[in-house]
Amino acid sequence: MKILVLYGGTSNERDVSIMSGKSILESLKRKYIVDGYDFNGDFEKLKSLLIDYDLIFNALHGGDGENGVVQKFLENNNILFTGSSSFSSAIAMNKHKTKKIVIDNSLITPDWVYIDNVKNKFSLKKFFGKSIVIKPADEGSSIGLTIIENFNNDKMNKLNVAIENSCLVSDKILIEEYIDGKELTVGVLGDVALPVLEIIPDNTYYDYECKYSIGKSQYKVPANISNDISEKLKSISLKIFKLLGCCNYARVDFRLSNENKIYFLEINTLPGFTSTSLFPKAANAASLDYDHLLDEIIALAKK
Repeated sequence: MKILVLYGGTSNERDVSIMSGKSILESLKRKYIVDGYDFNGDFEKLKSLLIDYDLIFNALHGGDGENGVVQKFLENNNILFTGSSSFSSAIAMNKHKTKKIVIDNSLITPDWVYIDNVKNKFSLKKFFGKSIVIKPADEGSSIGLTIIENFNNDKMNKLNVAIENSCLVSDKILIEEYIDGKELTVGVLGDVALPVLEIIPDNTYYDYECKYSIGKSQYKVPANISNDISEKLKSISLKIFKLLGCCNYARVDFRLSNENKIYFLEINTLPGFTSTSLFPKAANAASLDYDHLLDEIIALAKK
């Protein structure tokens, strides 16, 4: 089997994707015939390469690489690829749509306001006295994310700056209630939920620096939670994975409140594979090292 690792892309997560792609390439070279391609958005160039490969290992993050556009292109060209379909990718990338599906299926997610045009009027009165998160509704890696504590009228200037910051990344904004508690994530591989991983960032929250700088976060896997909560998190993760029609693998992010209430945040259909990435850490805790994890993902894509 000849594999092309697709990385880079044109989104704000390009640098992270390059790190993931290079890690994947280094691993796959030990077993497969494999090349890497730094995708720059030129679909015609990419199409000319496809004929030489049996499978695309999609290591793109964000933008067209994760929102279904690249997936639809690969589907139309009848080539196998890792990750979810174009349909599922498009839904999962939109945090607003995903949260609505979660609510409709009796699961809990932090209260939110969705803004698809900042020129339109919107009210945040329900958040007064609470801490809020302002973030792009269709990007990852905590790019463009801001937290404002104890939001009220006196902090409208901070809110405007936060929205402007998010708008540099996307014109679709999510303003969400901040849930104080543990930061947890669950990897899903095929039909199996991996051990729950707890993230303890050095900074106030799990920002870009903490995600991709070695030593800026601590990780506990399995997480320091009860078996009951752990099993609930795994069950919810598998349910959301199936509700969205995801396949191969994904990572589901949660907050566990100080009252042990589980809040779904988002699902990532193409989680990172860098040296600090969460999905490989969780797989390793399930006795699946990096090389064999990639083998399993490739096997799932071939199915």
